Amino acid sequence: MGLVGAGVSIVVLANPLVSLGTLIVLLSVALVTDGIRLLLPFGQGAPWWRRVEHDVRATFGRLLRLSRFAIGALVVVLVLAVLLNPELSQLTLLLLLAGGVVFVSIGRISRAYGPDTAGWLRISSVGTGVLSILLVVVAVTYPQIGLPTLAILLAVSMLINGVQSVVWGLRPTDPRQVVLLKLVLFSLFYGLVMINWIDLFGKSVPAYGLWLILTYFSPFVVLIIYEGIGEWPLALSLGLLVSLANDVGYYFVGNLLFGFHQDLGPWIAGQLGLQGGELVTIFQAGYTSINVYSWEMGLSIYVRAVIVSIGLYYWWRHPARIVARLPAGTPTVPPT
Repeated sequence: MGLVGAGVSIVVLANPLVSLGTLIVLLSVALVTDGIRLLLPFGQGAPWWRRVEHDVRATFGRLLRLSRFAIGALVVVLVLAVLLNPELSQLTLLLLLAGGVVFVSIGRISRAYGPDTAGWLRISSVGTGVLSILLVVVAVTYPQIGLPTLAILLAVSMLINGVQSVVWGLRPTDPRQVVLLKLVLFSLFYGLVMINWIDLFGKSVPAYGLWLILTYFSPFVVLIIYEGIGEWPLALSLGLLVSLANDVGYYFVGNLLFGFHQDLGPWIAGQLGLQGGELVTIFQAGYTSINVYSWEMGLSIYVRAVIVSIGLYYWWRHPARIVARLPAGTPTVPPT
């Protein structure tokens, strides 16, 4: 749910020039994912209605969880009201969505309750909820900013909620899983912002394509230098993740951060191989250049996605194989 909400929010932020009606529909899709998430049981182990019976604060815990369900249902109703009543003014529709964001944020803050919740997850949940509410308050309090800006502020709030939902869903239990999560977040930032910044504006370097590949992997060579050649699968997975962030996020970032106005629909279709033999880019390899067609780009993206998924899933399930500095007193498990 977090990935869907964050992804739709990014589409909204990367397409600020589309019609406000389209923005409202996209925002509704992003918001309803949070509503559905609140309707579903969360946590690990037995369902909450069984676990809560053994909680010393059973009554309060039951009420809190029922309130989350009620909030989720209310959010879904608000989204349906927006989608089923397009004749309402756009300001009214956006205010309904703003109310949904506030309810979702309240539910997010309440989720910090619970003795089995890690401290840093509590902080991130409360901080995300409060920040989202503040953004909505700013958007509603200052109507002179205009409806498109209000829609963008709502999209930012939903993006923050989506990212936090992904982190919460992963729920790392080992400090080395937290290290891996940090490496993944760094890889995404590095690929989406740093690499795309260079790729969007500076392609005059000789053998640019080869240099681009080297920049994908160069930060993670440090893993191999410090930890040994045995870390090459993790370095490979992270480098390929950077390349995916570059190839899939290229014009999303260009539109969002650098003022490009690329039509994202046809472009992403070309990247994902849906345009068959249409030329999508030219790989500059020094003395030669290689035409890259849509089906080739799509195939390379799918293969890389599979390799990254398998690699990161393996390291997530085997955190003891990650060499990381742990807090004092943390028990260690020998590699198996």
